[in-house]
Amino acid sequence: MKLAKFDFRIWDKGEETLTYASKDWKLGINFSNPQQDNGEVESVLHAYYDGEPMCPDDCEIELWTGLVDVNGVKLYDGDIFIVFGDEKYKAVCNIMKFYGKPLFERNVELPLSIIKSKEWKLEVIGNIHENAELLKESK
Repeated sequence: MKLAKFDFRIWDKGEETLTYASKDWKLGINFSNPQQDNGEVESVLHAYYDGEPMCPDDCEIELWTGLVDVNGVKLYDGDIFIVFGDEKYKAVCNIMKFYGKPLFERNVELPLSIIKSKEWKLEVIGNIHENAELLKESK
């Protein structure tokens, strides 16, 4: 993914809202170095709204994976989606890996390379914040 296509969203725990950077130009993220200990600097990623820092305990930064579903909806970290292929899976997107749970079987990990293949298609059906009930096992 090119940097020009980079996108993210913020889940505000207090307000219980998702704000998308692609839809609100006042939203931004930036690295800061709040502590320096023994010459070691630890960078922390912070969210900002209209130039003001958002409390890191009150928000979660969720990055776009670079994938879009069959309907053109972007797949973000924390999204719940269904993968269609030889089998059908319901999964939660984790930014580095896709952890999947088949609808009727055991837990399984779905690597990004499988989902990118032409045989597999995905559809975003919600996210862990607004639609947590989707994670319950289907009968």
